Amino acid sequence: MAKAQYENLRARLRGDTRHCHAALDDQVTRLDQQGAEGYARFLLLQWRLFAALEPVSQSAACAPVIRDLTQRAGADLEQLGRLGPVPRLPLDPHPLAVDYVVCGSRLGTKVLRKRWLDRGLPETAYAGSYLSAPPYMDYWRGYVARAEALPAGGAAADRIVTDATGLFEFCLECIDAESAEGRAVHA
Repeated sequence: MAKAQYENLRARLRGDTRHCHAALDDQVTRLDQQGAEGYARFLLLQWRLFAALEPVSQSAACAPVIRDLTQRAGADLEQLGRLGPVPRLPLDPHPLAVDYVVCGSRLGTKVLRKRWLDRGLPETAYAGSYLSAPPYMDYWRGYVARAEALPAGGAAADRIVTDATGLFEFCLECIDAESAEGRAVHA
């Protein structure tokens, strides 16, 4: 249920997903600090998310972004010899939840892109298609306009928040699965 302090859906999404979003940011920051292996795992996370979203997100405004980022991350992973299976998405997310997570991820990728490129990893030169993707800020602005025009409460808002939380949790599970796979390979 929406708390009274939220003036619109955008504010509620930001507030109610804060903890899982922060947990994902922490995990991605750890990948950022692991050099070439972290870069490959970062790309794998992106590819798994976007490839899993692609078939269920045709009505999301960001569907073209998902298609492009899936192709870019997949091409990079092929260059690195790391393309893995696509996990099954455990939910059929509301289009606005998809827009929130995907369009918001582009903001974070702007920061990460600079970090990865500043590290001078050779992998970013020959597997840098994902990092060279456009920022897609028009999609973010479109999401913001729609979410700020919607109420924070009600069944639709509840579902959008639940689905956005589920997408963040899915990303965390993808990172955990990759960590377990890496431990099994190195054992």
